[in-house]
Amino acid sequence: MIRSKSRHLLVVDDEVELLTPLCNLLSKWGYEVSAYTSGKGALEALKGQYFDLLLADLVMPEMDGIELLKAALEIEPNLVGIVITGKGTIQSAVEAMKIGAFDYVLKPPEFKMLQSILSHAMEIRRLRESEKTLKQASKEWRVTFDSMPYGVVLLDVNFNILKANNYISRLSGIPLKDMIGQKCYKLIHGTDNPIENCPYIRSGKTLRTETLEFYEPSVNKYFKGYTTPICDEKGLISAYVHSLVDITEVKEKEKKLTETRDAFFNMLKDLDFSYKELRELYQGLIRSFVSAIDAKSPWTKGHSERVTNYAIAIAKEIGLKEKDIETLRTAALLHDIGKIGTYDVILDKPGRLTHEEFELVKTHPAKGVEILKPVAQLGKILPLIKHHHETIDGKGYPDGLKGEEIPLCASILHVTDSFDSMTADRPYRPAPRVEYAISELKKYSGTQFDPKVVEAFLKVLGKL
Repeated sequence: MIRSKSRHLLVVDDEVELLTPLCNLLSKWGYEVSAYTSGKGALEALKGQYFDLLLADLVMPEMDGIELLKAALEIEPNLVGIVITGKGTIQSAVEAMKIGAFDYVLKPPEFKMLQSILSHAMEIRRLRESEKTLKQASKEWRVTFDSMPYGVVLLDVNFNILKANNYISRLSGIPLKDMIGQKCYKLIHGTDNPIENCPYIRSGKTLRTETLEFYEPSVNKYFKGYTTPICDEKGLISAYVHSLVDITEVKEKEKKLTETRDAFFNMLKDLDFSYKELRELYQGLIRSFVSAIDAKSPWTKGHSERVTNYAIAIAKEIGLKEKDIETLRTAALLHDIGKIGTYDVILDKPGRLTHEEFELVKTHPAKGVEILKPVAQLGKILPLIKHHHETIDGKGYPDGLKGEEIPLCASILHVTDSFDSMTADRPYRPAPRVEYAISELKKYSGTQFDPKVVEAFLKVLGKL
């Protein structure tokens, strides 16, 4: 039911000679008044309209004030009721208060007293509405908290659990109510002391989010833990939020990829390929990696090829040497290989990523370097892959490089990767217009993007 911004009163009295002047007075006091001479008519109005207060005569034919108040509170439990008594007794008014009436006034009402009672009643109504809103918000928060696909624990400064969600309960096999007051390391790791390199301890020293990857043998899973301190107004830590993300799937994919890579290069050691055959094999391996990247999500299909085409066009416009262009070509094709180790559900998520999910995505440049580092022939492209999300103003990742600290070809990848992302469909939004992406490149040229790279790209874009 939509709440009116005005103070809306439902006034019920079978004596019209009293009802009319009373309503006029209430209107002068700033109330929006709806008047009825019968309880049945008032109840029908209450079913379809919002009212703050009910002001009802105690003695009426068909339905008296007490019966009306009972029925009204069943329709709107937060309604504040005030009874008017003239023919009735003070005792009957008190009885009305026992069933939920806020107060009573005598006929004819003394104006100052009535005004004071109404003012207090409005305060009660606002408090009831606030309480209702808080209860609803708390319920919605709890549903969200318990439906999170990862574990969340609220801890005090002594490792004691204050709150935990259902994920943690399922993981530990302990009911939520039995977790309160337990030590988090006892519950999560089954140890009597914090584990080595505990992010909780490190975050208490650095006052920022700390992470740790670990294997938990009791459930045969790998997790990444995030611990963030919560500080009070004086800057002192009052609690910690600890999140556990299951990265078992990522670890298994990394392991399989490493095993495949190692097996392939072990095979190369035992075979005598000609240079041409090796070259074809090398290019085929690159294409296989690109296919693996594209297969991660329908939203990323073709992304590596488009970024490569854009990057080569920029490199030629700038005048890079052929050998540097070839290095850039390989780097462009493989710039997102680290996403092989990223959850499909994160890449396909139809909404904004959480802080923990975005932190996982941000690891893909370093993960890409880790995957390709054993391949000596790919050594030149590793800095380009690692730094293709660095920004000119130093606010990028993973190392916060800025200006000329960033390799030129990495800056080229940053521009082309961003442009293709802005012009491609995503699960959480359709592709914006190309004009929007161009305006963004111009807007952030010199802060996020290298100005000379943006200038070269805008020159060649119309030819692609």
